[in-house]
Amino acid sequence: MTDRLMPPSGHAVVGHAPGQPMLGEQAGARALGSGSTVLPELAAAPERERSFWRHPAFLVSSILTVLALAAAATWWILTIVNDDSVRVDGLTASVEGGNLHLDWGGPDAEYALYAVAADGEVSDLTQLVRGTEAWIPAAAGVADDSTCFVVRPAAETGEVSLDAATLDGQRGAGVCAADADA
Repeated sequence: MTDRLMPPSGHAVVGHAPGQPMLGEQAGARALGSGSTVLPELAAAPERERSFWRHPAFLVSSILTVLALAAAATWWILTIVNDDSVRVDGLTASVEGGNLHLDWGGPDAEYALYAVAADGEVSDLTQLVRGTEAWIPAAAGVADDSTCFVVRPAAETGEVSLDAATLDGQRGAGVCAADADA
């Protein structure tokens, strides 16, 4: 061996050569025993800030907004279906070309037409309604001079009657064939 690797006392020193890692106590070796920890202590990681769309307040307000819009849409649909503004106004009857023509005023909605015979028998003639008028052919034989007609909104399900109070409560109107203009 060379003198360079052997110190003067005759002991070999490892890890002091140029380019070699330092070994021994200068390198920070730990003493054997139970006093030191093997793993380093971890510092508490800072909490990551939530994005706005994952924040509970945003989620709650989004859900409430969707529910409010759904409730508004439901209310709007129900008001259209149960529209109380549909009312039959000014029901008139006229004879044109031998056929009976019924005409009334009201919004564009569905109407029901009933023929009430002199004996009180009620016939449903709703299929003859076109908008706010109905044509009753003389050849059909469903009406004579003693027949009266009731027109009311199709949503009404009560008993068909010629009573003025009942017709008003059902937002309908009645006219008799005998009153038709010729």
